[in-house]
Amino acid sequence: MFLLCFGLRAQQQENYVLKGQLVEKSTLEPISFATVLVVNRKKGVATDNEGKFEFPVQLNDSIKITSIGYEPVTFTITASLMETHPEGLFIQLEEGTYLLDSVVVTGFAKDFYLNRPERVPMDLGFVDPNAPKTDWSKPQMETLEQGGVGISGLLNFLDRKFMEKRKLNVLLAAQEKEKTQKEAVEAKFNKEFVKFVTRIDDRVIDEFMEFCNFYDIEILRASEYQLAQKVLNKYDAFLRR
Repeated sequence: MFLLCFGLRAQQQENYVLKGQLVEKSTLEPISFATVLVVNRKKGVATDNEGKFEFPVQLNDSIKITSIGYEPVTFTITASLMETHPEGLFIQLEEGTYLLDSVVVTGFAKDFYLNRPERVPMDLGFVDPNAPKTDWSKPQMETLEQGGVGISGLLNFLDRKFMEKRKLNVLLAAQEKEKTQKEAVEAKFNKEFVKFVTRIDDRVIDEFMEFCNFYDIEILRASEYQLAQKVLNKYDAFLRR
């Protein structure tokens, strides 16, 4: 027991506790549920409702802070950084800047050929004299079989491509948000945390975590103490099944 206590004390002296608060730079409003990740160890936490976080780190750990709509921040844990900020870091995130496709608006003159009310042929100087004559007094069907696509068809095609691209961007943004939320949930509710709280056997930990069946928002909004209480309550119910 003496050797175990000595080992734990030595480990605590070797580690640091990184704590701080994330706010928006322009308004100084707290940023909730941002991901604070230790890149080299693939572990991290999510900020609480006040934008605060706290977890153990080691020297030379690479820290990356991300939140949807903000520019990411990265830095390395050094002794001087921890010693000069004993009360914690106050980190201001800037809003992200995203480039959108440019839109060009063009006005046509009244005599421009697209505005002609009648469908009349345009002699470009290379009309085949042997080609069959077309009755331009009748509506013409413009299809791919005639060697091209009409202007209206082209505009409809471009409009569909724009809408498809817009839907794709929305889908990618939703997937990125879901990924970030999943990482934040796993950073708070994982096997290491559950084992620390319950001392549960490795043989049944997967079954127990599935038994907990917490909602993601329930995990993200709970503090570490509240989450530990929830886990203990579930563990008591798990043992009484």
